[in-house]
Amino acid sequence: LSRPAPHPLPPEQQREFEALQRQAEVTAIAPSDQPEKHPDTPAPLKAEFDGDVNPLTGERGGPKREPVQRWVEQEGDWSFKGRVSDF
Repeated sequence: LSRPAPHPLPPEQQREFEALQRQAEVTAIAPSDQPEKHPDTPAPLKAEFDGDVNPLTGERGGPKREPVQRWVEQEGDWSFKGRVSDF
């Protein structure tokens, strides 16, 4: 094939390059206990109840958290994923 490519390295440098590539692959594949998360990553929401039946509404197979929650009880504001609307 005649296509653009980098110039070949001398044999000694090529062996060093390949050894460094193998070392980088092994380091990248090594399992870690906890993957690093970005500091701004929001914490996952926790379920409001265990099991399949919501104890408050009796709903079966519904969401584990109410997606639209009352934000301010007296004011009538509702929140969904941090967005608040007033009806």
